[in-house]
Amino acid sequence: MRLRQYLMCAAAIAGLSLAGCSGTSLIPNTSSGSGSDGKGGQPVPSFTQFTDIPMPSNSSLDMDRSIIFGASDAWHGRLVLNSGGTQAQMYDFYEREMPNFGWSKVTVVRADISVMVYDRENRVATIKLSGSSFSGSTVDVTVSPKG
Repeated sequence: MRLRQYLMCAAAIAGLSLAGCSGTSLIPNTSSGSGSDGKGGQPVPSFTQFTDIPMPSNSSLDMDRSIIFGASDAWHGRLVLNSGGTQAQMYDFYEREMPNFGWSKVTVVRADISVMVYDRENRVATIKLSGSSFSGSTVDVTVSPKG
């Protein structure tokens, strides 16, 4: 039993190590220079790597909860955004913008926690919107292959 756990752990570490050797960043690039936070401090995340999903301008990437494999229009994984907009504003934003990026609506559920499902070619995007306990909202975007 211990050997099995050891092998599974080793396989997971090897897989993550190989993903790091792919030559592409697994998370959005950070901008430099004019893209800093304006306080002479840390660079802010740049979402330019994700050309196929609309990103609200008043959002920041939650690096601890996001995991992305691939790049450009071939990525899959999970993006978690902390948005300054309300859940209703984010719902309206994605309902308006997803078709502009070539996504077709499959289904939506608008509630305390809203879920929107879109498809595009051979991929599916699920957007989960929830209100934050302090202010703004959390946007959880999961993109996976169809099928």
